[in-house]
Amino acid sequence: MIGRQFDRERMKDRLQHARESILDVNDGIVSAAGIAEGFASAGASAGTLLIAGVTTILAGGSAAAGARYTEVRTEWEMNRAIIEQERASIEADPEGELEELVEIYAAKGLEPELARQVAQALTERDPVAAHADAELNLAALGATSGGLTAGIIAGLSYGAGAALPLAGILFLPVHERMMLTFVAVLIALALTGWFASWLTGLAAWKLMVRNVLLGTATMAASLLVGLLING
Repeated sequence: MIGRQFDRERMKDRLQHARESILDVNDGIVSAAGIAEGFASAGASAGTLLIAGVTTILAGGSAAAGARYTEVRTEWEMNRAIIEQERASIEADPEGELEELVEIYAAKGLEPELARQVAQALTERDPVAAHADAELNLAALGATSGGLTAGIIAGLSYGAGAALPLAGILFLPVHERMMLTFVAVLIALALTGWFASWLTGLAAWKLMVRNVLLGTATMAASLLVGLLING
């Protein structure tokens, strides 16, 4: 039972990381597409487009990585502080904390005697983990936050997304690159929306349409600004 619960938690974490990566890819696609289309419509040279593209990938990827690292690390530190507070409470009043655990399980619908048996069994195994799960709804924390890994994945995901429109703008035929890149970006956003729906179980068409509309609005606004500047 414990093994199955651990496997479920691990699968849940993996799905969460996958969803976060998809969001980072989307951010990269939309941000870079807006910049690429705007610069191209303003008549920027290939060299300028290359500089803008590399800057977008480096700056945006670094920002995404830093934000994800800070988020994961902060959450881990907060949860660790909460668990340490609970550990101190258990050490100061173990009997009182046991009774509190019994009340929690009884409130969930267990018979009083069964609630006590469950609370005692879990307390004997790991009282801090028992309270963290039942009282605080916190899973066991790892030795490290995993923030560095999460940050690196976020940065790489953003960069991978940003590379698509920038590659289109740089390497497609000059007279057709804006339109072809526009179409390629919308197709990519539709695909990431579909993949996000597969991960979350939400309606595919809603996520796909949402992504496509967001990308269309971003690129259209950038194109308009570029044309006005070039004007």
